[in-house]
Amino acid sequence: MTRSESVFRTTDRRLLLVGGAAIVIVIATIAWLVRPSPSGPLVLKSGTTHHLVTVAIGNPRIGSTDIDITVTDRSGATKDHAAVLIQANQPLMGYAGQPVATVAAGSGRFHAATVPLMMTGPWELRVSIDEHDSVDDLAVPLWIGG
Repeated sequence: MTRSESVFRTTDRRLLLVGGAAIVIVIATIAWLVRPSPSGPLVLKSGTTHHLVTVAIGNPRIGSTDIDITVTDRSGATKDHAAVLIQANQPLMGYAGQPVATVAAGSGRFHAATVPLMMTGPWELRVSIDEHDSVDDLAVPLWIGG
């Protein structure tokens, strides 16, 4: 084999490797772009000995999000006259956000606008339900993606 034939074979192999890598990158990019996205809010349920709580997170990704909370007693009766606070905590980083007051929306529903979730990873949503004669606290675990 001559030197020129050897150079051509090496060049052909490099072109095949570069072309193959480019195809893999294009396919991975397309797969990432068409991946399914959530069709609605992420809904989590929790409770205490006195309350059942449903938490709906509008956008469970990095950034600020709206959160809707529904509070009932253990028999299912709505709790319309409670004061509900929500606090987003990132336990791995030792971060505790400011408590956000919710606005009553009727039928045991409460709305908190712009709750900050500023990094990926495990979070804990601390919900405080104050019914004026008692306070009930609970934590709802949450994972935030990018």
